Amino acid sequence: MSEDKYDTEVRLVLQECKDANPEEVAKEFERYENEFLIPPRDALRSVVRKFMEPGSDADKTVRAPAPSVKKVSKFSELGSNDRNVTIEVLVVSYNSRAQQVRGEERQIGFGFIEDSPWDGERQRWEFKDWGNKSQDLAAGSVVRLDGVSVNEWNDKKSININQTSRVSVLKEGGAPTLAPTNEPVTIEDASRGEGTVAIVARVLAVRPDQIVRRDGSGSIDVMRGRLGDQTGTMGFLSWKALDISEGDLVKIENAQVKRFRDTPEINIGDFTKIEPYHDGAFPEAETLQANSSCTIKDLRNGMRDVEVTLQVVDWNSRSYTKKTGENGVIHSGEVQDPSGKCRLTSWVEMELEAGSFIRIQRARVQAWQGSPDLVIDQAEQLEILSEAPFGPIDASNHWVEENLDDLTSGGSRRSISTTGRIVSLRAGSGIILRCTQEGCRRVLRDGVCGIHGEDTGEEDLRLMMVLDSGVSNASLIVSRAPTEALIGMTLDDVRKEVSSNGKEAFHTSMKDRFLGQRMRVMGRSINDDQGCMIVAEELNVMEADPEGIANAVIDRWEVVL
Repeated sequence: MSEDKYDTEVRLVLQECKDANPEEVAKEFERYENEFLIPPRDALRSVVRKFMEPGSDADKTVRAPAPSVKKVSKFSELGSNDRNVTIEVLVVSYNSRAQQVRGEERQIGFGFIEDSPWDGERQRWEFKDWGNKSQDLAAGSVVRLDGVSVNEWNDKKSININQTSRVSVLKEGGAPTLAPTNEPVTIEDASRGEGTVAIVARVLAVRPDQIVRRDGSGSIDVMRGRLGDQTGTMGFLSWKALDISEGDLVKIENAQVKRFRDTPEINIGDFTKIEPYHDGAFPEAETLQANSSCTIKDLRNGMRDVEVTLQVVDWNSRSYTKKTGENGVIHSGEVQDPSGKCRLTSWVEMELEAGSFIRIQRARVQAWQGSPDLVIDQAEQLEILSEAPFGPIDASNHWVEENLDDLTSGGSRRSISTTGRIVSLRAGSGIILRCTQEGCRRVLRDGVCGIHGEDTGEEDLRLMMVLDSGVSNASLIVSRAPTEALIGMTLDDVRKEVSSNGKEAFHTSMKDRFLGQRMRVMGRSINDDQGCMIVAEELNVMEADPEGIANAVIDRWEVVL
């Protein structure tokens, strides 16, 4: 049977290896196809080399020509029979599932990719990863695929990434793709990437919920909750009904870790298997709940079921008009804890006093002006505490000291203080023009606002610098008030100097004053795909002590003079 299936390839091998056994040759082709997923045509040279006699040059005389490489930039250039294709693509998503391949269960990756990753309109195709390339196919990355093939099913084309294909990462994406495994991993490990996982965890919370369809055609019933183990907690979203309760210890297999905004979340679907698990040493729910409380420093955009203890700095309300035309009231204010500050928004009637202490549960986190802030939707989520959980905090001078390296690798924060050296003063520093339209503060480019078009503009003053620690760096944005305090000049003073000496002279004078200087900066940090940016509210030059620095170097390196 095998010999008939591979008859063409077997005859080609026998022409070069005349003493080879046809049945053995057919079995070798079968082994390449079943074990390595390599089609007979691509395995031909390797099979010839195995059966050729020592000293033979049969590998140079194989009659089947090497497949030509087809390099394309768009999917529209590909046909259903194309093989050995090279193309650059954007990885949109990567998932995996267990699939039967020739009687054997394998974890096969799949997802979506788009052509023209650098510019122009993009076309989206599905792909399958038969070669276990998950580590190089993180969502959001741009990769070059070499040696892939086109598959067509029901008039729909897709890309096959084969065992012999090569994936080269041209631009790093988001979280790394987790290697598929049936062995349970900890929640801490699962949270580091995206992909298929198995975990053992205790159910800390579970409740029904609904997701409204974007097209307004209705809603989808789902279940949400939170899972915990010794290493941490993670929210979950189930697209099917679950027969689990708070406190249950479960083993979950073939679940998908995906990121909702900046937060990893376990997705449970039709292929996910959930079963009770027994481990007498596993911590109880009460212990895990006590360890799951977080601080403002830990907040990330997209988090759910957050439990945190806070002090109210201020509290106010404002009216708004609902989509139905009815009037509503939203309550919000600034809150703090020893790790920083954020805003708290309540969509229900909530009267709080400045200085009071509160504990909120099941809150969600939503970014506002780049910073993660807390949102509650029900009064039952908030509890007013009779005793202070931490010491008094002076809200007017609450700056949390953080290393610049930690800021650049962590989440967005408010009320931080850090130090670094100014290594660059960027173009765009000095007097700028902002759009005068109500609610718009965009900087004009050649007299044009990116939203409202041509505009006369309103003058403003700012500095744009780079703060460096020697290991990490961040963009530093200084608005008018802290700029005037730092340089000792008002906007009018700067306008006069620019009028007298020119913009370049002013820019040069700022470089001479601040490049190489060590700065202490207080404000907020914003971390995104573009890196870390610090918006300064206060900053000052740290006084240099040359003698002290020299003595410190001598002591550290034990220099003998």
